[in-house]
Amino acid sequence: MNLKKVLPWVLLAVLLVTVLAVRRCNTKGNSELTDTEKQKRIERTDEKREEEKTDNEKSSLDVFRDPHAKYYFTKHARCRMKCRYISQEEVKEIVQRADVNYRKSDLEAVEGPKYALEGITSRDKQHVRIIVAPKKRHLTIVTVIDLENEWECPSCK
Repeated sequence: MNLKKVLPWVLLAVLLVTVLAVRRCNTKGNSELTDTEKQKRIERTDEKREEEKTDNEKSSLDVFRDPHAKYYFTKHARCRMKCRYISQEEVKEIVQRADVNYRKSDLEAVEGPKYALEGITSRDKQHVRIIVAPKKRHLTIVTVIDLENEWECPSCK
């Protein structure tokens, strides 16, 4: 038998046994808790999640409201803005007011969270949704959507 072929399988088997043993120990420890202790543990976990969510929402909104934030407009966003007659200044104004629609946001995106910000443009009162992806050094404007009117943008596809 060739040792080079067998060794990875042996290591894999040892790792699997270790993982199963650790999982069993953790499960065994949790089953010894009373129902009251389990409920308290769940409540503490929920409270921590709520605190983290609130902190994350505040820090995200702070980023949007920063008047000195740098903006990067994707090619798609620029095309949509042109079709819908929306200026960069109007986009920045709406982003800074930051009404976040969490149902339309994707906070778990692989490339980073994307927020759906909604507002009314100052110039012609369009109700728009702006998809923003905060990055370390700037805010990326992914797209701009008019929520009331369908616009023909054949060149934006």
